[in-house]
Amino acid sequence: MGAENHMKFHLPAMAVMAVLAMLGGCADAGKQKIETSPGGAAVSGSRTEPVNYNGRMYRVTFRQKSGPGHYEVTVAAPGRKLGGTDGDRRIVEQIAVSTVRHFNCRDGHHARIVPGSQKHEKGRWIMQAKCGSA
Repeated sequence: MGAENHMKFHLPAMAVMAVLAMLGGCADAGKQKIETSPGGAAVSGSRTEPVNYNGRMYRVTFRQKSGPGHYEVTVAAPGRKLGGTDGDRRIVEQIAVSTVRHFNCRDGHHARIVPGSQKHEKGRWIMQAKCGSA
């Protein structure tokens, strides 16, 4: 009897864990998968990555600037020009920081935009970003 009651308790718990595992997999179903090693692999040349932000595609190109952890970042949108407003700049900065952090910043460091480096040119944004502790 004791083993039977023990099984009655574990079966519902296992079913709940299985459902949670399946739902966890569904949560990522619509998101773009980017495969990289933990902490990213620092880029020494130039690299371009597609980024899906709020259902819109962007192309982020970054290359190492003056030293390790310092990058020039260009954010463009395939097939359309990006606007030059402050609101557009804030969105593009978020995209740039997230992408540089994901692919280049190591050991839990965050990326940040170098103040005053942002410029809107020919429907794209160009700026500098650095990795460092928060």
